[in-house]
Amino acid sequence: MSPEMSFENMTAFILAIIAVIINGVPQLLYAQSRGFALKPSGFAYLVGAFGNLFTGSVTPISGQAETITVASMKKNLRNNVSSILLAALLMVILGLCGGVTKIADFAGPAVVCGMMAGVGLILAGVSWDMYGQEKRITLVSLFSAIAALAIFNHSPNKLVWVIFVSVVISTLDFLFLQKRRVDMANMVEEGRENLEVSTEWRFWKKEYWSDFKLVKPTLNTTVILGTLSLVMLNIGANISFGGITAGIAKTTQNFDHLSIINSLADVPSSLFGGPPIEAIISGTAAAPWPVACGIAFMFATAILLLMGVVGRIGKYLPAQCIAGFLFVIGIFYTFIPNLGAISPDARNCGFVALAVTAWSKNPFLGMVIGVLIKFYGSYIGF
Repeated sequence: MSPEMSFENMTAFILAIIAVIINGVPQLLYAQSRGFALKPSGFAYLVGAFGNLFTGSVTPISGQAETITVASMKKNLRNNVSSILLAALLMVILGLCGGVTKIADFAGPAVVCGMMAGVGLILAGVSWDMYGQEKRITLVSLFSAIAALAIFNHSPNKLVWVIFVSVVISTLDFLFLQKRRVDMANMVEEGRENLEVSTEWRFWKKEYWSDFKLVKPTLNTTVILGTLSLVMLNIGANISFGGITAGIAKTTQNFDHLSIINSLADVPSSLFGGPPIEAIISGTAAAPWPVACGIAFMFATAILLLMGVVGRIGKYLPAQCIAGFLFVIGIFYTFIPNLGAISPDARNCGFVALAVTAWSKNPFLGMVIGVLIKFYGSYIGF
């Protein structure tokens, strides 16, 4: 049954959109530091919004640090863009054939739950990494997230409040108590040319369109190897992140629809030097009307990107403000529930999938090893 149109639900709906936008900005700025242009990625969010509108998918797409890293291992932008485009083509074909869902079904519930539990530990580990970067911001975000979880424990929108409270309090502490700003100059990695050169937001001006430089694709060994890495990462991310987000929304996710949507979204973005935009674990799933909330989030982010706003607000949003949200999602909403869902008669393959995923930080690799243990573990004593 759909939530009623109340003030509390409308507030939670709006706060979820704001919080997830704030959550996505550091990821997008990270993409910029790796040589990708930001404005073209607005097209990807529009494709994602229309895709979810037509399919009813609950999982939105956005910038994802792991995918951005894999997609930009080389500093040659043309090779990186070509890998993204070829991976998108292969993922669309796989999605149209129902391949991603078949992979998840073949792996089985125990392996998939083990993999997702491992992803939960990865998310909690990111919080620990952030503590090493910025101790105070991370601790403020973490403690405020746990406090919000306790205070709003009986609210149907408690996760929305956890995200919003932790992000806002840690950001306010950074801006007004510490009186700091993010040093944008140090974010761009040496040797990478940033394509976005203007801050013009008026699309009827010639300067605005100077940011949209078509990158001609190429094909070589580097591109092919990069493509295979992205395909494997996307399969694991779509199954794990899509499954976790759907679980938060108390619904199911069609992994093939998700794969088709985020792959088609990558095409207009990467053609103009933009980053890959992939499935995310999203707080919009905890909001009333989660599908509509995810769509509204993507439309809003697309507008901000196409207007060039994201690059300008980056100095006010420390990346570590999302540490508390990641920890709560990772431990309380991902690790513990999926660990408990591993059936007793399949614990070996489930626990191996968990361990390999957490160790390698690669959900697809964790799933592959878990499947191998499932079918051949008895031969080696598992």
